[in-house]
Amino acid sequence: AVVSTQSTGMSKSHNPTQQEMAMGALAGICSGYLFKKVSKYAAATAVVGYLAIQGASQAGYIKINWKKVNDQIEDLKEDLTDEISEIVSDEDTLILENEGRMKATARRAYEALKENAATSGSFTAGFAIGILFA
Repeated sequence: AVVSTQSTGMSKSHNPTQQEMAMGALAGICSGYLFKKVSKYAAATAVVGYLAIQGASQAGYIKINWKKVNDQIEDLKEDLTDEISEIVSDEDTLILENEGRMKATARRAYEALKENAATSGSFTAGFAIGILFA
């Protein structure tokens, strides 16, 4: 993209790559800061919720049917074991299909990163800075 210095009032030394890097860094800083803040509150909420449930259970307000919980876990384990055995029995086909998908995905990711290297790098650095200063 060509930036006209007359319409924007910018000097000729300023190019769109610098703008992209600045926007990537700013977006990264904001994302990292929000990620750390939200994850702190989410973790605190989970801990408080767990402690509240355990306290209510100990006080007798909540009765947990452990037999039902264990039965459901056993059912999930059996279902998962069946699915894994189906995958392993057809291992050659699975590997070939996934290899093609993985190569295609890796190629697309590489092309996207190569095309937007400045923005991706500045976003990553900004994200780290945002987490660091949150």
